[in-house]
Amino acid sequence: MDPQIQILRAQLVKKKQASDTLYYTIKEAIATGLLPMGTRLREEDLAEVFDVSRTPVREAMKKLEIERLVESSSANGSIVRFLTVDECLDTLEVLELLRASACNMLMGRIPRALLMVLEQNTRKGERFTESAQQYENNAEFHELLVKATGNSVLVKLSEQLTFIERMINNTILPVHYAGNYAERHRTLVKAIVDNNQEAVQQELDHSRQKVEEHMRRIVGAFLDAGGE
Repeated sequence: MDPQIQILRAQLVKKKQASDTLYYTIKEAIATGLLPMGTRLREEDLAEVFDVSRTPVREAMKKLEIERLVESSSANGSIVRFLTVDECLDTLEVLELLRASACNMLMGRIPRALLMVLEQNTRKGERFTESAQQYENNAEFHELLVKATGNSVLVKLSEQLTFIERMINNTILPVHYAGNYAERHRTLVKAIVDNNQEAVQQELDHSRQKVEEHMRRIVGAFLDAGGE
């Protein structure tokens, strides 16, 4: 290969790596609330912080804009987009339905290796007392079940909605967990393994009720914020 072509290729690879690193770093900061909704993202500031040119910054921002995580305007540059109350409620509602579908798809056929991983997740959850840890543990539990279905569309939708759920939990209103939430995970897994549709439905109904309670609290949080 021509040396000049090799140099060009190396530059392109480096540029892509810089763009990807920026994209994932900013996206994670949005999810955790390190970059709250409404935060202005200036290209020159990001380029300086990450010690890169503006080109990879611009590419990263374009990807985030396509995913509707940031908004761009000629006047104000880019800002982290605010979620609406409808987006929050719709996300939680559909994500709950998606997770319930995964449970029903796995009836009587959870792989043995996954059972061990799910039990490890449950044991960790039993030790957690902070809501942030409990949230991540709960999200991981459902992610494991969704991936076990082998349905690529379900997995992709779950990843997209779970990201928004993380934003909601970290920046709008954290979800509250009962002390026995991890034990209920164990009960759900056993019911799926036993192909016990009635027991699975009982756990799913309980989960849906908790989500609906959280959705009502989110509406209250938006109303309170609007009244300030």
